[in-house]
Amino acid sequence: MHLGLTRRNIGRLVLLGWAVTLAWLARREFSNGSSAGMTERIKRLEPGAQYFAVLAAGRQVGTLNHTVDTLVDAVRLTEQLVLDLPIGDSTRQLARGTQYGLSRALRLRSFSRTAFGIGPAERLTATIGADSILELVDSEGREEPAGRVRLRADPDVILPGLLPYRAAFGGHLRIGESFSVPVLELGPGRIRNVRVRVAAESTFIVPDSASWDSVSARWVPATSDTLQAWRLDHDLPGAPTRSWVDRGGGLLWQETVGGLTLVRSAFEIVWNNYRQTRRGESSAWRRGVPGMVSLVAAGRRLDSRADSREFLVQGDSAGPADTSLRRLTGGRQSLRGDTLTVARDTPAAGDAVEPRMALGPAWDLALRGEGMHEIAAGVLSRATTPRDTARVLTEWVARQVETDTASTAFGTALNALRARRGNPDAKARLLVTLARANGIPARVVTGLAVLPEGVFAHSWSELWLGGWVAVDPTFGHVPASTSLIRIAIGERSRPFDLLPLVGSARFLPLRPVR
Repeated sequence: MHLGLTRRNIGRLVLLGWAVTLAWLARREFSNGSSAGMTERIKRLEPGAQYFAVLAAGRQVGTLNHTVDTLVDAVRLTEQLVLDLPIGDSTRQLARGTQYGLSRALRLRSFSRTAFGIGPAERLTATIGADSILELVDSEGREEPAGRVRLRADPDVILPGLLPYRAAFGGHLRIGESFSVPVLELGPGRIRNVRVRVAAESTFIVPDSASWDSVSARWVPATSDTLQAWRLDHDLPGAPTRSWVDRGGGLLWQETVGGLTLVRSAFEIVWNNYRQTRRGESSAWRRGVPGMVSLVAAGRRLDSRADSREFLVQGDSAGPADTSLRRLTGGRQSLRGDTLTVARDTPAAGDAVEPRMALGPAWDLALRGEGMHEIAAGVLSRATTPRDTARVLTEWVARQVETDTASTAFGTALNALRARRGNPDAKARLLVTLARANGIPARVVTGLAVLPEGVFAHSWSELWLGGWVAVDPTFGHVPASTSLIRIAIGERSRPFDLLPLVGSARFLPLRPVR
């Protein structure tokens, strides 16, 4: 073929250049149009800070603050959640900070989450590359990474804290509009499309500053902002939620059925008034908040003999109880009205969801290696049936890893295996790691131990043996006690993870059913 500058070849180059230009214009119009529009609208986003009282069952249990920093080519959002946990007749603070790195089009580029106050500080970091590969790295204390996983992410993926900004600057704040957002669920390690509906519009009066009132000895509103707001109905936390958002992406008020309520106000009202109240009251009532105290820290043990148990479960005023409780069904748990039944064994029909559909990549499990496969193979050499498999693995972890009830206990599988001691989160993670190393589908679950003395946080495991079988490596129970109610898949049994779902709910044990 002659490649000289003939009239024919010049014509070919012109056509090729026209085709490339047309393709580029089409890509810009259809692929980046929405991002360009959002980038233009994001110019209205102003740096600032917002403060929230965190309520459970109508009483303040902590504080939350949001800060926004606008950079030259990026946006940085920071959240700081502080919860006050009962300890003796006083409280201690549990804190979790999350920082999001976003593009000017509000696309997630990175985030980091650090929790401290119980156990060694645990840090989860994530970055999203140009190829839309999301890498999660989990570490605890000053140790090297205890877990790492990579998964493909939607370019528009968000975490729950980003929804108000995506709704406001995505042009969705119109009554009756519905839109979907891909949400990264860290617990199960998956991306779920969440439907959001703009259900109502109203006006909020939000305190902007406060002054000291010597008569009441409290801070009271000095000036207030009158803000137009839209109500978003969704289930991002895992339960029905109503979020009121202003046109600048600021959250004004949020309530999750059975969970936490966030109320925006001035700094002095949120922080100083609460601190004054906390100092002058007993912390006894906090022990009654579901999930506030861990089972082992309370020194409680579980009875594994009952074939089944029933519980009366009630949400709060944020929405229909049956809607909020629907998530509790599945596996060995079944719901009729507001009565939840937990059986020792999963019904013979098993779950409709295949195990591969219910398992995420498990960023919170130990890294491959560390002899996990060899340990699992050695332990399981004595197992002859699927039930033996569950029993042998569970009893091995229960015996070989001491349950550490101290506030400094390890919570990751890798550190627990090395130290041969850890809290229930660590033991559940280790059991699941060993099961998966031997090809057995398994997952960590977190939830509540409902006892006559109270409702406590706990972690255990589920193994797929034709159905999800609950086992408890903390106590060596196979199956796990029917006093345990599964609330969520993955994560840990800290108040951070459980209170957003159960902080305002009530769980009343009924008679065990033999």
